[in-house]
Amino acid sequence: MDELDRRIVGALLASPRATNAQISEVVFTSEATVSRRVTRLIATGTARVIGVLDGEATRRTRSLFVRLRCRPGEVHRTAERLAAWPECGSVKLVTGSVDCVAEISYTSNEHLLALTLAHLPALDGVLAVWSNQVIRRFATPHSWLPSLLTGDEVEQLRAQRLDPWHDPIPDGPAPTDALDDRIAAALAEDGRLGWQRLAELCDASPVTVRRHTESMMLSGALRMRTVVEPARIGLPVNAFVSLSVNPTQLGRAGQLLAEHPSVLMISATTGDRNLCGEVALDSDAALYGFISDTIGGLPGLQHADVGVTLQSVKRAGRLVRAEAPAA
Repeated sequence: MDELDRRIVGALLASPRATNAQISEVVFTSEATVSRRVTRLIATGTARVIGVLDGEATRRTRSLFVRLRCRPGEVHRTAERLAAWPECGSVKLVTGSVDCVAEISYTSNEHLLALTLAHLPALDGVLAVWSNQVIRRFATPHSWLPSLLTGDEVEQLRAQRLDPWHDPIPDGPAPTDALDDRIAAALAEDGRLGWQRLAELCDASPVTVRRHTESMMLSGALRMRTVVEPARIGLPVNAFVSLSVNPTQLGRAGQLLAEHPSVLMISATTGDRNLCGEVALDSDAALYGFISDTIGGLPGLQHADVGVTLQSVKRAGRLVRAEAPAA
């Protein structure tokens, strides 16, 4: 990727459904060039734009981080089996005290019980499982924006968005109907579909589809996201952090991390760690600085565990292409 590619990806991260004209105005090139490059970036799998029904806003699902210790030689196979689960959104192989980290969605306490006490321990190769339920999101990948554009350029693009890119989102629940579900399913495959094509896929008029889509965005039910492996944009050091923070300082610590540009996501959790998330940086030196200064300076910090990603197996619900480099 050259500098223009990275700026275009930055524009898509800031506003996933921005038109080619809106992007061209920010990255200072022609609309035709933006169209050609966006098409190539998506076709090659370098970036993809998706619509996501927010489980918290719709009250449909909740999230769980799981950390697995596996038998030697079984890690890849275990991760691949876990990645095949439809409720599994992401899977990473990491260094450190565990071998594999994943994020899983669950629909009920019964579903959670089955996952944690039956399905996860039964995975071939698993020796131990730690689970941490997400109870508050300080930052999600919807808001992640590495330094690819200036602050003014980001604000110009984000001002055009209807969906909430920041967390926490407005209080729910945000109800949806059958047409909303069809729209969300189509946008989950291609978040940049035009109104006419989206209407054809959903068997409704463009006006109706646009009204439903924009209503879901405004309520927080539908959130747009650009997915890119951090290594593709010059951030090869990807890591999962799991922290223990004094409960009286948990909110402050979570907010401080959410404001850091290297943080893709950070959430308050239950279990043995009460603050978990993902970071992406450009070097080991930058990771050292993040650990020593940012994490080390958090109020109430009691314990920190950082596992550097060796391979990203699945991200945002889709297997990562073998040719896409991952730290």
